[in-house]
Amino acid sequence: MKTGLLFLAMAVGTINSPALIADDRDDLSEHVLEWVKEGKVISIDDLMLRYPELRAGRLLDLEVEREHERIIYELEILRADSIVYEIKIDAQTGEWLEEEVED
Repeated sequence: MKTGLLFLAMAVGTINSPALIADDRDDLSEHVLEWVKEGKVISIDDLMLRYPELRAGRLLDLEVEREHERIIYELEILRADSIVYEIKIDAQTGEWLEEEVED
């Protein structure tokens, strides 16, 4: 299993989009992996290739959330400057939405 998918399986959050619904009793990580395979969301590996700056640090945490009708990957990256950055990327389009210093 690729490293990105392993992190995704371990750190998945909550998804409630009508297009991507998982029963609360189900293991969401199983659904996210299915959605990646079906092309409904972009894999973390593909995002790492698209955005090399994500590989420039250490991935500390990864969550999947729903915000304003979008499925969002929220990554916490520890960079060489010893600052933790929270980066939000649209999981369906790959659009880089936001980057901020984590408190």
